[in-house]
Amino acid sequence: MWALVKREWFVFFSTPLGYLTLFFFLTLSNLFLWFLDTDFNLLKAGFADLNGFFVLAPWLFILIVPALCMRSFTDEKRLGTLELLLTKPLSLWQIILGKYIANLMLVLIALFPTVVYFFAIDNLKLEDNSIDWGSAFTAYWGLFCVGASFVSLGILSSLMTKSQASAFMLALLVCFVQFYLWKGIADLMQQQELYRFFNAMGIFDHYLSLRQGVISLKDLIYFIGLNYILLYLSKWKLYKIKNKAV
Repeated sequence: MWALVKREWFVFFSTPLGYLTLFFFLTLSNLFLWFLDTDFNLLKAGFADLNGFFVLAPWLFILIVPALCMRSFTDEKRLGTLELLLTKPLSLWQIILGKYIANLMLVLIALFPTVVYFFAIDNLKLEDNSIDWGSAFTAYWGLFCVGASFVSLGILSSLMTKSQASAFMLALLVCFVQFYLWKGIADLMQQQELYRFFNAMGIFDHYLSLRQGVISLKDLIYFIGLNYILLYLSKWKLYKIKNKAV
């Protein structure tokens, strides 16, 4: 499985697309947080925190993560190497997890440089103010969970389509639906029970709790369960492809 992870990394960084995707994420986040006159600008927030970044980052992930994952299985289909991969001494779970872990590590690489923002805020703040490092940690954990969920959706989208463009568009759509559309539906509900139900279905409410520094068991169960279900569906789809190839 780890050989598959290494191969994914080699393929990703052997093309300019990999570097451009990460550069796109960091460039946009820097522009919105430091230079452009937007609601996300940290210099105009008036608080020594990175709340603007944690509000912005999931929306950037909706664009970035599908771009990272779109070639996971579409390239294997296009090059005819998927059948070869299925003959290797790897279980279907190992193949899925190999792709999943490789893309998840790319998400971590995209997030790692943003730690510099904390040191910048720490140097710019007034001496009598302090940064809530505990809340920042839980917010990063929440952002990681969002990225992991988007990776699962991206891998499933890659298995369900035949081209990178269609995989990207499908992943973009389902990531948006799972992150925000459920909240939009919940806001239309008049009854509290329906509001809570639809809100709990989407990622937004669970991420909001973590972003606010609250770690609860229901949020952790949600993200673990969501990722497992999506990866299981990917395994089921790969099983169907394998049976067709036999």
